Amino acid sequence: MTDRLLPVPATPDGRLLTAAAFQGLTEVPPELEWFANLRSAATRRAYENALRGFMSFTGIRKPEEFRVVTRAHVIAWRDDVAQRRLSGMTQRHRLAALS
Repeated sequence: MTDRLLPVPATPDGRLLTAAAFQGLTEVPPELEWFANLRSAATRRAYENALRGFMSFTGIRKPEEFRVVTRAHVIAWRDDVAQRRLSGMTQRHRLAALS
């Protein structure tokens, strides 16, 4: 690949990222990496709202606490969302956000 095809000039050693930046990206938690990949502001906002709802329902305060969520937690929340008579599409979107 030639430099003229790159979006930014490469460093003298041919890298676009410094070694420190490269290493720093390996430390990004997977959940933040996934969320940052959402390009649509509307989707991001909807997913944020869904996650806030789940966090409120379960009492989660920190992202690390998502690691102990079980299927039973998700089913209980799904049933709670269904009892609020939200549309089927809204229910599916909220579950998709959580997944």
